[in-house]
Amino acid sequence: MSRGVVTVTGGNGFVGRSVVAGLRGQGYEVRVFDRLRHPLAAPLRRRFLGTSGSPAMLRAAGAIRKAQGRVEAALWKRGVVRPSTDDILDVRSRLAARFAGSDAVIHLAAIPHPFAPGVIDEDFRRINYEGSINVFEAARDAGVPKFVFASSAQVYRIHDPVRIDRFPIREDNHQPTLDEGQTMYGYLKAEFERYLERACPDGSTQGIALRLEFPGVRATEPANFYVCTSLENLAAGVRCAVEAPDTFAFEAFNLADAERDPAVGDLAETIAARFPNVPNEITGNGSAMSVAKAASVLGYAPEPPERGTYYDVSVMW
Repeated sequence: MSRGVVTVTGGNGFVGRSVVAGLRGQGYEVRVFDRLRHPLAAPLRRRFLGTSGSPAMLRAAGAIRKAQGRVEAALWKRGVVRPSTDDILDVRSRLAARFAGSDAVIHLAAIPHPFAPGVIDEDFRRINYEGSINVFEAARDAGVPKFVFASSAQVYRIHDPVRIDRFPIREDNHQPTLDEGQTMYGYLKAEFERYLERACPDGSTQGIALRLEFPGVRATEPANFYVCTSLENLAAGVRCAVEAPDTFAFEAFNLADAERDPAVGDLAETIAARFPNVPNEITGNGSAMSVAKAASVLGYAPEPPERGTYYDVSVMW
């Protein structure tokens, strides 16, 4: 018996495939909304060998990833693979019809990171911001009770922050402006969160923003303080959002591993070198990004990193 119906935009992307599999494994009926809804989506988008710790296997994984890109481009060009009618910028009534009957819409479809090649600021504004508004309002028109938005730790500019108020980073940390060097990607993630904060109290659709960081990817560099999220914790966090209590209209939550792998680097040394005067309350192998709010409000109980699945960053983009 289904636990409910969930529609996932961008359901055939890297994050989307993990979220869809996780929800289906928990008994949800999942509807995929994606420009690529085709039997070849799985072999074209899967990162083969990408979780290996072997340098030789990772080299092979990178070669496979490049070959997949060439094959996909050729199939699109020849018309073997054609885009579906799913479009987050479609007429709102058509989107509402697709979302009708859903207990939740999980909105993942977007340009996935701040430095995507060939992407300009207007692309981020049109797809990541205007598209998100269109999807949310269509979900609200369809009477969907819950809207889960894939936000990002880039709202803090976590890869190169201009200000950290304290460690671990909490949801009330400073969010830099464009004048402070924020990327358009990070700025618009925060801007859409503010849109939800204004819109959700005026209606019956609850909004939840999950600030993701390196979902499903092992963080091995100090730039983002080694913060990442196993595929298992990603799926668990999204499920917690879908099952969130209806005691609030909108909230934003950090979603990451609660612990880090100490073998990848010295977090205390990184913080001391970059932010020596910032209060640091991290103990043991604790993450630089707090998930205490998600644990308290959503019941998020992340597994430790040694039980998690991660892809190597070299096979991602």
